[in-house]
Amino acid sequence: MPRVEIAMHRTPADADYDGWVSRLAVSSFRRQEAKQHLLAAGPPAVPAIRRGLRHSNPEVRRLCVNLLDRLVEDDAVSDLVAALDDDDVDVVKRALHALACDACKSGECRPGDELFVPKAVELLRHPNPDLRAGAIDALGQVVKRGRSDIASILVEVAEHDADRGLRGMARRHAGR
Repeated sequence: MPRVEIAMHRTPADADYDGWVSRLAVSSFRRQEAKQHLLAAGPPAVPAIRRGLRHSNPEVRRLCVNLLDRLVEDDAVSDLVAALDDDDVDVVKRALHALACDACKSGECRPGDELFVPKAVELLRHPNPDLRAGAIDALGQVVKRGRSDIASILVEVAEHDADRGLRGMARRHAGR
């Protein structure tokens, strides 16, 4: 067995957060254990989780976005915004959620809408309907915070998107 694989199967030291992030790439049992450890560690684990957003494995990047959704702090917001350009659709959708949703946060940090709304609006024209759905959901959270300009954009999507389901979704999020 190559050394890298052996290292991934050993339990990292409690404060080896990069080791715990690496375990997000292995079996579901180890993945669950790593997620729980990183969440329990809280803010000290955030720098390693942020580095995990650049991991070669998209599953690790997805899970790191999910962890940052709960542990987000001001310094990590720029990493979540950068994740909106990830090649993996699920990473982008989860980053949209992490930037828009207040309910998941355990800390005081709440990313400003101005940081991600322009990119979310741009993603409304993406060819992938799943990504457009993620953008509609994120922008729907912004509408709930009183942004009538975004409601107008969602009304436009409700009238013109090629996907009937997304038109209905946009209409609901626009409050119509």
